Amino acid sequence: MGVRVRVDRDSCQSSGRCVAAAPETFGFDAERLAEVPPGAAELEPARAREIALACPALAIEVLGEDGEPIDL
Repeated sequence: MGVRVRVDRDSCQSSGRCVAAAPETFGFDAERLAEVPPGAAELEPARAREIALACPALAIEVLGEDGEPIDL
């Protein structure tokens, strides 16, 4: 079972690490900030955690089944 992720636009620094690591889940919006477009693929929990922790701005949240952020 996969998990969903969310990008905090106010924190995003547009490094692109998330997009490079999981282009099926992340993309860039018109302002070149990372986003999770509608219908994006879920990630395996370990992979989501790895990508979130690799974000230099720590702008990625991993969400539980209830939609609430999971502590990394």
